[in-house]
Amino acid sequence: MKDYSDIIRIEAELFGYRKACIRAIIYLDRRLIAWNDSLQWNNNFLRSLTPDCIEKIYGQIAKTGLLSWNGNYPESVSPPGSVAPEQWAVNVTFSDGTIFRSTGSKSFPLQWREFRDMIECAARVPFRLR
Repeated sequence: MKDYSDIIRIEAELFGYRKACIRAIIYLDRRLIAWNDSLQWNNNFLRSLTPDCIEKIYGQIAKTGLLSWNGNYPESVSPPGSVAPEQWAVNVTFSDGTIFRSTGSKSFPLQWREFRDMIECAARVPFRLR
């Protein structure tokens, strides 16, 4: 298994039928975050990250247990009244070029909230579909 310190890029995407798409790409090796929101194209950005923010991400990412997530989470039924994205995908790129991928449909890993909080801290924008 790879180590969290070998991660150079984290790409996370939420997408749903007629609900748009949000993509965040954290380039740890370049200290950048790229944000794309299909509903608010004027809110797309590329922003630099401070060394403190990068250090915080490395500290938080281990808490998410990201590298122990399943490759594919099967579709589950959302509770009535919940607003959950149709699908999500996370790609993690390591310094040797290998990629870890995890996907799901209305079903999330237990540490999804910690993962989402980490992205929101770096982006300073909510990582949620409207």
